[in-house]
Amino acid sequence: MNQKKRWTQRILAVLSLCLVFTLASCGKAQDEKEKDTGSQSAAKGRYTEQEIKLHDTDILKPADSNSADAPFLDDLLLAMKGLEDGSLRIASANGIFDSDDKGESWVSWAETPQELRDDLASQDSSAFFAISGKGDIFYGMGSEQRQYKMVTADGSVRTVDPELPQTSIEDSGSVNIVRNAVFTDSGDVLCMDDTNVYQLDGETFSLKHTYGQETAEGQEIQGMAMYACVGDRLFEFSSDIRVLDDGSLKYENIKVISYDLQTQEPEGEQEALSSFLQEGSMDFSILPGADGKSLYFVSQSGIYRYKTDGTAIEKIFNGSMGQMNSNSFSADISAALTDGTIFIPYYMDEQGRLFRYMFDTEASLQPEHTITVYSLYDSPNIRQSITAFQGRHSDVMVEYETGMTGKDAVTRFDALKTLNTNIMAGEGPDVLILDGLPISSYIEKGLLMDIGDLVEKADQKEKFFDNIVNAYKKDGALRAVPTGFSIPVLVGEQSVLDRIGSLEELAEAAEADRENRPEVSHVLGSMTNSTLLLTLIPSSSPSWMAEDGTLDEERLTAFFENAKKIADAQNAPDSMEYSDTESQPFELSPFMTSAQLNTIEMGYTDSHMTIGNFMSAEGLSHILSMAKYFGSGGYKSTPGQSENVFIPLSPVGISSKTGSEETAREFVSFLLTEGQYSSAAASWPVSRTAFDGRLTLPSNFPLGMTHMESDVDGSVLDLEMIPPAQEDYDALKEMIKTLKTPAVTDEIINRTVMAEGVKCLSGEVSVSDTVDAILKKINLYLAE
Repeated sequence: MNQKKRWTQRILAVLSLCLVFTLASCGKAQDEKEKDTGSQSAAKGRYTEQEIKLHDTDILKPADSNSADAPFLDDLLLAMKGLEDGSLRIASANGIFDSDDKGESWVSWAETPQELRDDLASQDSSAFFAISGKGDIFYGMGSEQRQYKMVTADGSVRTVDPELPQTSIEDSGSVNIVRNAVFTDSGDVLCMDDTNVYQLDGETFSLKHTYGQETAEGQEIQGMAMYACVGDRLFEFSSDIRVLDDGSLKYENIKVISYDLQTQEPEGEQEALSSFLQEGSMDFSILPGADGKSLYFVSQSGIYRYKTDGTAIEKIFNGSMGQMNSNSFSADISAALTDGTIFIPYYMDEQGRLFRYMFDTEASLQPEHTITVYSLYDSPNIRQSITAFQGRHSDVMVEYETGMTGKDAVTRFDALKTLNTNIMAGEGPDVLILDGLPISSYIEKGLLMDIGDLVEKADQKEKFFDNIVNAYKKDGALRAVPTGFSIPVLVGEQSVLDRIGSLEELAEAAEADRENRPEVSHVLGSMTNSTLLLTLIPSSSPSWMAEDGTLDEERLTAFFENAKKIADAQNAPDSMEYSDTESQPFELSPFMTSAQLNTIEMGYTDSHMTIGNFMSAEGLSHILSMAKYFGSGGYKSTPGQSENVFIPLSPVGISSKTGSEETAREFVSFLLTEGQYSSAAASWPVSRTAFDGRLTLPSNFPLGMTHMESDVDGSVLDLEMIPPAQEDYDALKEMIKTLKTPAVTDEIINRTVMAEGVKCLSGEVSVSDTVDAILKKINLYLAE
């Protein structure tokens, strides 16, 4: 009977060597919270994080020396390895480089053979690259017709032919190839193909042993296995995977078995590791230590070390204290030195960066100060800001708490109730990112402290858009501040813009356009009912809030009457409806509502106007390009029931009950100064200084005549993309100065209006029934 190797088929079946991995974007829960304490500050010694500057070296020298773009580390960095002498070796597309001072300086490997230099410079990129502790190099070039070469520490090079079994596809005639490789301490080579791990003799490359688990023909497999080589031991990490009803993964029956690479015999289960990984759900990447007796596990929660001759797993670095706190990273290549110093590359700020984790005997054992930052949902932008802040404040630990993780049954109501209870009890977070939260209610109840003086001081450096940062100012106190914003705009022919100044006039213009041009498919571009409603809500929602804190029935009714007229005239397409999920944030300005996208949709449908959110230089270029296409056109604030509306993004406040006011103020100040330059923020910054830095089109932005094709119906558009001129940027700044009204960002209100409103726009229910359903739900919520 034919046999199939276990863990090789079915969804999510994974087989990988320790050398190739991607850091998990989900980690264990944070360790127990530690507030400010002076008693611990005297203790010294812990791992700290430092960035290694590689972009000033030949390691990441771009192939095109005339290119203005920074080279991508992912494209140029091939492998890293801690050598037996304590040094670090890096293989890049530009050569082999060594550092004997932990990355502070680099020299080119003097023994690099010309053949290897030629291969690295070849267009036929390397398929894998492995470095031994002695400095030997084994690599493969090409794809299906792969060539393998061995370079010894003295610089000699030879072509080798690894002995691999034929591919498991019967009678295919195809040749099996090495996907990845790693050296053992004794000099053997472990190679991986699509299904197995093979131990090959390091001299002859003949097959010694195959590692894997077998199962009977036809048995359904759903699992994963990872392998890590440490010294002369191979660790196999296996797990069954179950897909839960909500689509998430559950790892079960996690087991770690080690093998003696000298005898190829199993040594039994490593129960300490099995238990550790069972708790962490296999959300770890595995890194072997250069000392031959250490395994490191890396996740968003931090770095853990396991001594292979012991039973304890030690946390040596808290992910909250460094780049791991960001979930926008990828690390396919990492290395550890013999002394335990670790190097991990990341992709962040639109470029590759390398960080070092090293034990510092002078660093405080515990940071002197701790604050908690809260947001309703996990945010990569907030994580990046926390990471950047801690990089500048080594004495502070910022713990990031989210109300909804998406991994449990907690609802938005549950999360808000828990948050409110904790704040009132003085046990809540120190800093609140107020996206989706009831900002007005928190201000009215005195749950946020006045930070007006903090903003005034930051303004001296950054020169804020005063009308934006003071939008929540009340009775002379400023208790919440947007850190970014987007602008709802109406885009169209100038004659159309001139006659529309309110939501009612927008509805009349849409109806008139439909009557005058019945042949066009849509009057507002390819905008669905849900997207239409999403773009209409911000410019009218402030007017719905009555003085007594309830929703105004008359204003809400007028809104839906006009929205229904617009939807009927629009004749929305059936496809691409906006979907709202419990575990994801409700965004008032997602890409699907962006002016950058919707102006293009105008061209596809021959529409004379559209509405969308304006938040980038690219968006301005699209608007100006479409204006030129019309012959005369432009943009203005979206007419609604409120005037001069903007959408506040990531507004921030400090709990009035915080026990760490000084540190919390430092963090908020950072968000309003250095944090304004974050590349992860898809919005306009409130800092005019940072704003000026965003008024540059990306280097790859397509200028000139551009041919585009619609994903919806295949319609085509030839549009000349033009760059904004200085007068266009000046006009934008003047328009921003007129904005004064923040859109309602309370998730409960907006989600309810969306859920009930889409049924109204599609004709399923009447306007009056829609308003009744919204009032019943929202007023009960507002009364709590």
